[in-house]
Amino acid sequence: MSDPSRHGATPLDPASREPLRIAINLANAALVQVGGHDGEPHGIAVDLGRALGEWLARPVRLVSFPSAGALMASVGDGGWDVAFIAVDPARTDRVAYSRPYLSIEGVFAVREASPFRSGDDVDRPQVRVASASGAAYHGHLVRSLRHAALVAMPTPGDALHRLREGECDVAAGVRQAVASFAARHGDVRVLPGRFTTIDQAIAVPLHGNITVRSLDECLDRLTGSGDLDRLLMKNGHGAGG
Repeated sequence: MSDPSRHGATPLDPASREPLRIAINLANAALVQVGGHDGEPHGIAVDLGRALGEWLARPVRLVSFPSAGALMASVGDGGWDVAFIAVDPARTDRVAYSRPYLSIEGVFAVREASPFRSGDDVDRPQVRVASASGAAYHGHLVRSLRHAALVAMPTPGDALHRLREGECDVAAGVRQAVASFAARHGDVRVLPGRFTTIDQAIAVPLHGNITVRSLDECLDRLTGSGDLDRLLMKNGHGAGG
């Protein structure tokens, strides 16, 4: 167990005894999955959150959000201490990031009968692309699409269901979630390749009481001990992200 005084808290500091409230985005299947025998969230974000709690000598409490947009909308509410989210330059007015610990891919899905064969086919006039507003990859699409129409959805799941219903031509999302959806629905397929790579990091509110330095120190310790690679492999990610 680490000495909490090394990370900005002292044994007499009430904050050192309060639960570390960890915000997780349930829509990001690369980081969090819900299911199994207990129905509780699990995944790399949960495992790293517990490791961070041990590093700071604080018990851990998960705070779940249905989407990245909902999580970011709560930044000023004081309801969480750290969050496992994608690195997005548009968020740096509200949060600060640790160094990345993982990179994931943004991909496109289409209906099985679609003529599209690769991501290069997507950015065309009259093509409707559904994407979760507030997601880091949505911001990338806002900046990069020149001809296709971007249709903002509340969550990644809404975008995929809108695709199946024929109300858009393409749905964007994180590879793990999109591939899982396509595996369950034979009328949907994932286009080869990716349209972006998204770094994942630990975020803290700009005016919070946990520093980015503490987060980086924790990640450095986990990296040096081999525990980060072990946790990544356990959760289906290659060692080193």
